[in-house]
Amino acid sequence: MRKQSSMSGYMQKTPPSTSGHRVSQYAKPTAGVKRPAEQLSGVKVSAAVDTRQAKFRKLIGDGESKDLDSYREVQSRFNWLEDKLIKDAKGRRPQHQQYDPRTVAVPADAFQKLSDSQKQYWEIKQKYRDVILFFKIGTFYELYEDDAQIGHDILGWKMTITGVGHCRQVGCPEARIDENVAKLTGAGYKVGRVEQVETAAQAKARRGPKAKILRQLTRIHTPATATGALGVDAVHLMAICELDDSYTPADSPMTRHMSSQRSRAHFGFAFLDAAAGRFFVGTATDDAARANLGAILTQVAPKEVLTTKGGSSAATARLLAQPPVPLQLSYVEAGTEFPDAACTLQTLTQQGWLNKLQLPPGLSQHAPAPAYAALSALCAYLKRMKADQELATGAQLVVPYDLYAAALCLDGPTLANLELLEGSGGDAEGSLLAALDTCVSPGGSRLLRQWLCRPLRNIADMNDRLDAVDEIARRGALTGPLRRLLKGMPDLERALGRARNSAAPPVQGLPDWAVRNAQNRRLSALAGAARAVKSAMTALNTLMSGGDDQNGGPVQCNLLIQAAAAVPEQASLPMQAIAAIERSLTYPEPTAKKGKGKAAAAASAATQPQLASQNTSSAATGSDPDSEASPFKQDIIVTTQLLESFNAHSDTWEALESAVSCVDVLASFASFSQSQLGATCRPVLLPPGSGAGGKAIMDIKGLWHPCAVSRVAGDAVVPNDLALGSQQKDGLARALLLTGPNMGGKSTLLRATCLAVVLAQVGCCVPAVSCTLSVADRIFTRLGASDRIMAGESTFMVECSETASILQHATQDSLVVLDELGRGTSTFDGYAIAQAVLKHISSKVDCRLLFATHYHPLTAEFSSNPRVSLGHMAALVGSSGNSSCVYGGLHKGVILCTSDV
Repeated sequence: MRKQSSMSGYMQKTPPSTSGHRVSQYAKPTAGVKRPAEQLSGVKVSAAVDTRQAKFRKLIGDGESKDLDSYREVQSRFNWLEDKLIKDAKGRRPQHQQYDPRTVAVPADAFQKLSDSQKQYWEIKQKYRDVILFFKIGTFYELYEDDAQIGHDILGWKMTITGVGHCRQVGCPEARIDENVAKLTGAGYKVGRVEQVETAAQAKARRGPKAKILRQLTRIHTPATATGALGVDAVHLMAICELDDSYTPADSPMTRHMSSQRSRAHFGFAFLDAAAGRFFVGTATDDAARANLGAILTQVAPKEVLTTKGGSSAATARLLAQPPVPLQLSYVEAGTEFPDAACTLQTLTQQGWLNKLQLPPGLSQHAPAPAYAALSALCAYLKRMKADQELATGAQLVVPYDLYAAALCLDGPTLANLELLEGSGGDAEGSLLAALDTCVSPGGSRLLRQWLCRPLRNIADMNDRLDAVDEIARRGALTGPLRRLLKGMPDLERALGRARNSAAPPVQGLPDWAVRNAQNRRLSALAGAARAVKSAMTALNTLMSGGDDQNGGPVQCNLLIQAAAAVPEQASLPMQAIAAIERSLTYPEPTAKKGKGKAAAAASAATQPQLASQNTSSAATGSDPDSEASPFKQDIIVTTQLLESFNAHSDTWEALESAVSCVDVLASFASFSQSQLGATCRPVLLPPGSGAGGKAIMDIKGLWHPCAVSRVAGDAVVPNDLALGSQQKDGLARALLLTGPNMGGKSTLLRATCLAVVLAQVGCCVPAVSCTLSVADRIFTRLGASDRIMAGESTFMVECSETASILQHATQDSLVVLDELGRGTSTFDGYAIAQAVLKHISSKVDCRLLFATHYHPLTAEFSSNPRVSLGHMAALVGSSGNSSCVYGGLHKGVILCTSDV
């Protein structure tokens, strides 16, 4: 194992794609995976070597002396992989600032002693030390040296030093290679395959009896570019380019929020959803707290983030060191793998950075030049991973991504504090997403997540969603069959992505079997996309026909009518493309018994869709796929034409997918509105400034927290009435100073208020008896006590930076929630901070404010302030020895707690 310093290009927090070091201790433990007991990071080299010897003898089942000489010989030949000798491809040691852990230098004398096949392996491995390489030998795939250690740790394979490699090695038969690649990728590693592109007989016939078999590295699979066997959540690869203050972005909500900041950061970013075949590009402006960058990372939740060494400011580096979501941070070389942010789009295109990506007209107006530097970095990454001919072919979509466009702004700390996407345990349990998500389609669940991250600000759009929710809830005879159709249909978004990623013909130069497998996958993608489109149209046609609801007829509300209208006309060009695919493909009858191993593979291949004109007999006899006249070559050409014809109507299919997912989310909202846990209501939404003096208002009765009620335990709902501001001139104050005992429900009330606003502006019913509010432009939260020690930030530092962001950016239409501000420092300093912040927000900003505190003297100081009202959470605490506590809810005044003692 190597020291941690050798892994400087990767984060320790999450499972890395191995850099070739013995890094199994950095990988996230998974169920059923054995991990080595030794943690050698920081151990002296001599001790590490002794442990390595003992461990290796144990792995191969030897005693203290058996084959020890053989092991020592192997260790001696590969001692250049040890920490004390390791260098990158440019001869730099790990201590060097520009050390590249993705490469390794193979000493010339050591290289000359390798066998021919091992020379082939290390010629590739020295450029791809961060990739686990399966090396094809006959009918087996083998892992060598550090990769072999990972194969043992993750897959439980027995180690050996006898074999073709004459080094530490493990392996598997070719029938199990896909399974094992998937396991390693799922464990967080990048995995590649070095394939034989010819047989031994072909090599001898072409280059003589001593010719070595040619091998080639094929596409590398990474966790961030996975396209198959995925869960519901989207998987993203992101690149971030930070700029200096000399760059001035176009006017945007974020730029306006930053106008008062003396020093600000600018970012160009791009990310890829490989499974959906989409690239997104955008820019962001941020303050010292990096709240907007945190929001981007939380919204996108990338598996891997690309940046350059030294290319990030200290504040950005701290955030990336302890990000809001688990991610792998990878450093790439500036200039060769990440272009300068000053490069124009024209320059990047001319220099070939963007491969074959087709950028839609006018995109540059939405995504300025810095975003294209990040997009170029993604393309360079895909090229290095041999995935550009699949994932960057021109068939993929490139669309702008505006973080806060026409949306309620929820920055990184707010998304985390409100537990919108993740609960306290780090997964969806206990989050608002989990409480709402009864979607029956994967696309619906993904769209719901997007909606929660970006609630609306346009009242008409909110009411359109609420109208649709009301109609769906009212018409069970229509929505029941509709949801059954949605549940049974394929994942349309992923099906469209597979069709885009299959647009290019198979890569030439691969073995015949690999080319045929690629062609079969293309046909499956084409057939799957056509079936998914037809299923979606069937579901949406139910809306227009009324389905089983004969009395209600077709849907009436605008949003559902628009969804039904996404189905193209029967005589339209998109439908002609579908008809051409259906005429061209045939589907063999499935066999009754598939068997195992090769028999199962053969049975699966027999049921693959085929072209109606396909000459299966010539294909089966192994005709040369490179021959222009071969039927197989013609099949490739026809498949390419069909895919191009299908992908030419991507806008139509995207609209269809969006409509299906939208209906599913609205049905999920309707299910929430009929919750048995408590009362729900349709919110009354007012324009900003609807309160007295053009200020904001909020009036909620019977409010309860949808995530704080246990469905299993049957906890009773404790409703609360809350009013901030009024439409009357002598109305209520917009700031509430809240006190109460620990565990009295203060934090629950604060979060419930924020969630009510989010739900109202996302177009969902609110957990309350009644709700009236003016639209909020942004929600700010400072909840709980937390630090970012790994990023060098104490509890007080985090508290101050988040509060500073609130003071700089809050407007009169914002909702601000502060819980126990000042707890990170001494009592008197904390009180001074709390008093100053409360006074500034209530008097200068005058927005809706919930301020919970244990500094009780504040109540006396603000008791006569007309801009601040006082409230407390009442609770009846049990007698000594009895830990029970009965919550009395929110009350006016300053009484803290009533005890029965």
